Amino acid sequence: MAFALATVSAEPVEAACDGPYQFNVKELDAELYRRLFLSLQSELERFFNIEFSAFCLDEEEMGAYYDVQTNEVTIGIEFFIEQASPPGNINGAIAILAHEAAHSFQTRHGLLDMLKEQNPHRVKCIELHADFLAGGFMGWRSQSFDISEKNIAKIFFNLGDGDSLNDRHHHGLGAERYLSFLQGFRTQNVDEITLSSLGIAYVSQTNCDS
Repeated sequence: MAFALATVSAEPVEAACDGPYQFNVKELDAELYRRLFLSLQSELERFFNIEFSAFCLDEEEMGAYYDVQTNEVTIGIEFFIEQASPPGNINGAIAILAHEAAHSFQTRHGLLDMLKEQNPHRVKCIELHADFLAGGFMGWRSQSFDISEKNIAKIFFNLGDGDSLNDRHHHGLGAERYLSFLQGFRTQNVDEITLSSLGIAYVSQTNCDS
C-alpha cells in the first residue's frame, strides 16, 4: 500500500496526463516506483518500436487503457496494486500494461481496421491480437526475468468477458484471452512486425462474432 500513498514531486514535467485524477509517472516522488515505471515504459517502447506521449497513473481508474487521441497509457493505482498482488506477482500488472502498449502499436501500423474486418461492430479481434502481442513481450522479458507464463495467462482468463453476443465491446472469452496470451508468449525471438503478423494469423482463426 506504500505506492498508493506515494506523494507527487514538485519538479515540473511536460504537460500530459491531464485527467482530473491523473499524473505522469515522472512526477512520482517515490524513486523506486518512478524508476520501475520509467524502466517499463522504456522496455515497451523498445520492444514495440513505438514512443508514448506519457505513462499516466490515475487515482480513480479501476483498470488500464490506451488513449488513441493523446497516445498515453493510463493505469489505475489501486488496479495496479491489485494485479501486482501478492508480492512477487508484479509481472501480471506489467502484462496488462503490455496489452495497452500493444494498442499503440496497432494504431501506429494501421491494424485496427484490418482486425475489425470480420465484424466491424466488435473489438474482439483487436483485443485478442493485443493479448497475443502482450504475450510476446512477456516472453521476450522472460529471457531476463523469472516469469511464469501460465500464472500470467490466468490473469487474462480472469479478465475475459461473458458470452454476450450483443456486446460490441466484448474483449473475448476467458479461454480465448488465455490462449491468445499463451500463444504470443511462446512466440519468441522474432521482431515486432513478425510477431504482429503471426498474431493476426492466429486471431483470424477466431470467430469474432461470438
